[in-house]
Amino acid sequence: MNRLLFSCLLLIFLAGEIFPDDGNENHSSPISNLDNSPGNLDTARRRVQITALNTETVNLIRANNLAKASVNIDKIRKLDASSVEYHYLKGSYLYAQGKYPQAEDFLLKAVQIHPSHDPSYYLLGMIFVQKSKWAKSLEYFQKAAELSNYNPFYRINLALAYFETGNFLRAKAEAERAIELKPNFRAAKLLLLKSNFLLGNKADAYSQCVDFVKEGFISREYMLIHARLVMEIHQNYRKAIEIYTQYGELPFQEKRFLARAYYNIGNYRAAAITYQAIVQLKIAQEEDKIEYIRSLSFIKDYKRLESFVNSWLQEEPEKRSKILEILDVAELLKENDSKVFHMFPSRSPY
Repeated sequence: MNRLLFSCLLLIFLAGEIFPDDGNENHSSPISNLDNSPGNLDTARRRVQITALNTETVNLIRANNLAKASVNIDKIRKLDASSVEYHYLKGSYLYAQGKYPQAEDFLLKAVQIHPSHDPSYYLLGMIFVQKSKWAKSLEYFQKAAELSNYNPFYRINLALAYFETGNFLRAKAEAERAIELKPNFRAAKLLLLKSNFLLGNKADAYSQCVDFVKEGFISREYMLIHARLVMEIHQNYRKAIEIYTQYGELPFQEKRFLARAYYNIGNYRAAAITYQAIVQLKIAQEEDKIEYIRSLSFIKDYKRLESFVNSWLQEEPEKRSKILEILDVAELLKENDSKVFHMFPSRSPY
């Protein structure tokens, strides 16, 4: 009997916490101000039932048990079809099915019934994330975070919305706030790293990478940034190569940096191979083409060198003088190798 009483009290408490009555500044339990008349007792019982079903149904939807969730939602509808719980859960159920327009209608009704219902605002934001409309999702995530200021998951989605809309400074601030609320929140730490990197806060970004390494955290997402930073800050090209070669196929920009790293340590053969895949693309930069020519010259691959220079001249005939000058410089640089004075015998590993 005591356990039953305790369960009821707990459910009443949860009802007040999860769905506070914004008409009452003290957010008291919906039962606390009711008298003992039969009508009010019946309302209180229904309120307890709805709260219990709400908690269970949220967990069912999270577990993707939509069939049982639908049964519970129908029970809530019969208990009180005008309740915020019914509209929120129906919207959540439709969201889980990918029926976003219908879900949006129910969630908008939920916030109309209960303007302070942060889970509905959050899920409305998620609907627009699914539609890749981050600017619209931002409005709802802002409202959810405003209503539930200490929820780190609202904060990370708000940070992501700022990041996706190009506001990296606000993304950084919200990621930091999420980490304050949840110190081991790795997703927030990764977003903070990316924000710092794009804002040019490279020392802070590098420090975060070092912390990730110390924690034993392995992630392609941060390791590629780490490789860029060890090159840019410390000119540690060998370390960058070590990182890059762990991840197989690289994005275009990272291939460029890998080729540059090979070039800077004098591994011209690897640089030429890596640059070959880059210079064939129209988005290749002139710097890439120059270092490709120099790499081919250093390894004396004149067949590929001639072929590439000819193709470049055909593509941009107006740059003929400049291209030929680039070729001359490459040859002169190669010839300097024989003039370097070596105190001791040395053999290149490449």
